[in-house]
Amino acid sequence: MSYATIVAAVDVNAPDLARAAIAGAADVAGSQGVVHLLYVRYYLPTRYSELLDGSFDENEERDALAAMKTWASEAGLAPDRTHFLTRRGRVRDEVLTEAARLKANLVVIGSHQPSLTSRLLGSNASAIIHQSPVSVLVVRTHAPE
Repeated sequence: MSYATIVAAVDVNAPDLARAAIAGAADVAGSQGVVHLLYVRYYLPTRYSELLDGSFDENEERDALAAMKTWASEAGLAPDRTHFLTRRGRVRDEVLTEAARLKANLVVIGSHQPSLTSRLLGSNASAIIHQSPVSVLVVRTHAPE
């Protein structure tokens, strides 16, 4: 089964999960699907953002986009069917808002394979799964050792 519009939520600070989500999106996109890679950057309270270099926001976004483009290329995503987005806010809210805005029919997220001591998804993954009005594909990776 292929999907026409896919939102793949990635965290550039967790490259193994990001690559897994992108590879999963590439697999289900087939030759016709459009993949929107979305990285949600942490919300910075005003009191913290005032302490950062004025170019912090632009540098963070530039670095995130560069990483996503590299990983998309590695996964074999067609450049003409791949879009790159960053948002700042709560991951759950931004992923679900973007999926609704794009009228996506699938959301893809990466998650570590649960260990014996941890059988829960992360709070963002769990919230997306429970609140998404469209199907969610969870691509598993092995937990880092």
